[in-house]
Amino acid sequence: MPASPHRVRLRAVLLFAVLLVSYGGDEVAVFALTFHLASSGAYFVAALQIAGLLPGVFLGRYLGGRLAGRRPGPALAAASAAQAAVAVVLSFDLPPGGVIACVTLLAAVNTVSVTVVNEALPVLADTDVPEKAYGFGQSAGSLAMVLGPLAGSALFAAVGVRGALLADAATFLAVAAYGVGVRTLDLVPEGGEPDAVTAHGGLTGGSVLAVGLVFVVIAATAGTDVAFVFLVREHMPEEAVAVFGFATAAWAVGILAGSALAGTLSPVPPVVRLALSGSVIGAVYLACGLAPGVTVLLSAFVIGGTANAVFNTTLRAAIYRMVGPAQAARAFGTFIAGANTAVLCGIVVATPFAEGTSAWTYAVGGGAALLAAFATVPVALRTREGEPA
Repeated sequence: MPASPHRVRLRAVLLFAVLLVSYGGDEVAVFALTFHLASSGAYFVAALQIAGLLPGVFLGRYLGGRLAGRRPGPALAAASAAQAAVAVVLSFDLPPGGVIACVTLLAAVNTVSVTVVNEALPVLADTDVPEKAYGFGQSAGSLAMVLGPLAGSALFAAVGVRGALLADAATFLAVAAYGVGVRTLDLVPEGGEPDAVTAHGGLTGGSVLAVGLVFVVIAATAGTDVAFVFLVREHMPEEAVAVFGFATAAWAVGILAGSALAGTLSPVPPVVRLALSGSVIGAVYLACGLAPGVTVLLSAFVIGGTANAVFNTTLRAAIYRMVGPAQAARAFGTFIAGANTAVLCGIVVATPFAEGTSAWTYAVGGGAALLAAFATVPVALRTREGEPA
């Protein structure tokens, strides 16, 4: 018997609240730890970013395989409870090396949480259209991008790094409680095909180029993001702080718009959506590098956030459709490993140029993403013409 519309809406509101709390807590922790470690030097701040990425590189594929086919609720509850414990340990006055070690452990456990949420989001959101589910998740993340740093700065000023991290621990416990609440939920309905793959919208045939596009765009934008603060400080020095905040908000507004748009684009083949949204992302970064001004930056960030939401939603929905719900954890674990590797490569390549040539870093990163998208256009056109909807 299908659930009533009221119950479905209630589940959706609860899921959105849980995702918002989870993502917001992460933003609070990142803010607090970044400012805490800044007094120890730039290398510790860089080490903080790397510590958050490396566990996913090494553990993503393994953990994805271990989680494949399991009920998401118990795994999410256990991982979130473990993250809460690590956050409590982090709240003590640890030396910088101890902070980095704890963040590495936190990121390792977070790989489990992220994999579980990615694989189960269409089931948790109770929708047959994966784009709607992943767009829904991105909406919560974009709102957290705005509210998280505001809450983080307020907590950091009022109660210090320890209070901010204890607040993050509380958000993990809230997610753990949600995991307990959905502990009996199965990824595949009883009597369903455990390995069924939905052909509609799946990446097929020429998707090798599309995969290349994905990782070039991820690497190029990650590397460029390192230069963001320097771009603002160098080219808009009198308004740097305000522009930094408004630009972050502009990107979040774009993601909200793109998340809503993504669900309506599901009939369009995913390779087409990836090519178009990837080219827009590249063009936005290129424009910011060539004309680094307030108007261009804020306008471009709204457009870029919209394209980024479509890109991310399309990618996750395509992975889910390709492998089916029972194997989604394995696929998303492998994707996390690849995506984190691309981010690390982008950071390593761009960081030496971020401070002195921030505009050129933006222009080159955007150009690389744009060229990758252009290389995928022939595949996108062939997909649009020759592959069944």
